[in-house]
Amino acid sequence: YRRWWFWVVATPIILFVALVIYRIPAVREKERTEAVVAQIHSQKLTINDVNGEHLPPPPDPAQVDATIEGVDANGNGIRDDVELAIFKKYPNSARIRAAELQYAMALQMYLSKVFNSETLVAVIQGENRASLCIGDTTPNVSLSDSSERIKEVLAMSNARQKEVEKLVFNTDIRQKTYKDTFQYMTSYGEGQSAVCDLDLTKLSN
Repeated sequence: YRRWWFWVVATPIILFVALVIYRIPAVREKERTEAVVAQIHSQKLTINDVNGEHLPPPPDPAQVDATIEGVDANGNGIRDDVELAIFKKYPNSARIRAAELQYAMALQMYLSKVFNSETLVAVIQGENRASLCIGDTTPNVSLSDSSERIKEVLAMSNARQKEVEKLVFNTDIRQKTYKDTFQYMTSYGEGQSAVCDLDLTKLSN
């Protein structure tokens, strides 16, 4: 009789404790996802990044490609070798530097931030913004322009995107890591924030 009452009382408690233990990994995953998505959305290019106020020293060649994430000595979310390459190519254009650095920052997140659908979507949204920002560095075109002119300007924007992509995904393992993130692909909407982290029209050149 006593054993019967013991199990009547104990069974719900045991089931509740088991459910709590079972849910712990899911809760931790949700908290981790929310934290990383917030990091992705909050990471923005600064004017100091564009002006080269905190440019990193040239990284040790032995360390540049030693890991997937690479070296980011100044901690701005842009790999040092990529950041220095963009400055070297565009020393006289803060606008192009700003757009390409923003794009490089977004692409780098594929290598370090994506581990599920929510984080992938956040990174894709950042990449889309950055790619449109690169488009803002090219001459304005309209439907009144010739098709040749429109194609020329689009090719200019695509070329700038491609040169950043080649810098960021410069090894087989980085290319594979980037492609592997799309296993988490799902439907998504575009974010509402501005295309460029910085107002390109306020930059001097």
